[in-house]
Amino acid sequence: MQFEEFDTFTAKLCKESERIILAYFDDPNLEVISKSDDTPVTAADREAETMIRDAIETLYPEHGIMGEEFGSQNAASDYQWVIDPIDGTKTFAAGTPLFGTMIALLKDGEPLYGSINYPGVRRRLSGDNARAFANGKPIRARSNVPLKDALVMTTDIQSIAKHQNGANFEELLAKTKFCRTWGDCFGYYLVAIGKADIMLDPIMNPWDIMALVPILRGAGAVITDWRGDNPAKGESCVATNPDLHESVMNILNQ
Repeated sequence: MQFEEFDTFTAKLCKESERIILAYFDDPNLEVISKSDDTPVTAADREAETMIRDAIETLYPEHGIMGEEFGSQNAASDYQWVIDPIDGTKTFAAGTPLFGTMIALLKDGEPLYGSINYPGVRRRLSGDNARAFANGKPIRARSNVPLKDALVMTTDIQSIAKHQNGANFEELLAKTKFCRTWGDCFGYYLVAIGKADIMLDPIMNPWDIMALVPILRGAGAVITDWRGDNPAKGESCVATNPDLHESVMNILNQ
C-alpha cells in the first residue's frame, strides 16, 4: 500500500468522523458514560468508530481492526487497523478542542502509516515513518534546543508517579524551561510540527500509540516507550526532538 492511498482514504474518514464528533462537541446535554475500566465514553466516540470500522471493512475486508470502543476482529491478519475515535474523551467532554481521531495501519504489528485528525483546531497529521505532513504540508521536529530551554508536555501529571518514577520526572522538570498539560494526542502534534520538545505519557493503550509512531518518526522526532524501547510494543510513550531523547531517557530512568 502506498502512502497516497492511505492518506486519501483516511482523509475521507477524518472528514466524516469530524462531522460526527463536532455535532456533539460542547453540547451541554452530552452524556458521558464510565466504562468498566473507569474511562469515559460518549455517543460521539461510538458513532465515529462505527463509521470508520464500516469503511475499512468495505474497502479492506481482509484486514483486521482494533478499536478502543468495539475491540478486535480478524486479529490473525497481517494488516491491522488501529482506531481511537476520540483520543482525549475527557478533554472533548470538557469542551476543550485539544482532542483527536487516531487511525493507524500496522503490518505484522509494526505501524506503517498514521493519521491524526484534530477536529477542534482543523488540523490533520499523517506520516509513514519517512515523512510527515500537517494539512498536506511537510513538517519537521525542531532541533538545537538545549534541555534547559525545552518545553515539556504530558496529559496528566498526577498519573506519572502512579505508573513511573515520579521523582525522576520532577528532576526532568527542574532541568527544562517549563511544562504544560496540552496533552493527549495534541502534545505529540506540537512536537511533530516543531513547537515543543518533549511529550510523554506514563501509561497508554495500543490505540493511543500506534498512529503516533509513523508520524513522529516521519517528522524526524524520536519516539519510544518510557524505557527507550519500541513504542509499538510498549505501554507508555516519550517523544522528543532528536537532540534531547538520550538526555530525557537518562533522567527518567536513572
